[in-house]
Amino acid sequence: MMWYVLGGIILLYVLIMIPVQYRNIAATKEELKKTKKTHNEMYGDMSFEEQQMQYNLQGNLLNLPSTLIATLIYKLRHPHK
Repeated sequence: MMWYVLGGIILLYVLIMIPVQYRNIAATKEELKKTKKTHNEMYGDMSFEEQQMQYNLQGNLLNLPSTLIATLIYKLRHPHK
């Protein structure tokens, strides 16, 4: 019973994080397009706080499923970009 509750909480977390991850991916791509910088240059110009926020949002293992789903949705909505 406890495993079902834990699994339900994790599933709910992943579902809630998909739109957050999608907005982050879209904003990052838009910033790259607008500034015409490389990915590394953009992250190099970020403040320490912004870098940590990006790392925690994208680098957390619990966020991996929602990041993958959001990336897939972004690529389906924005082909060849």
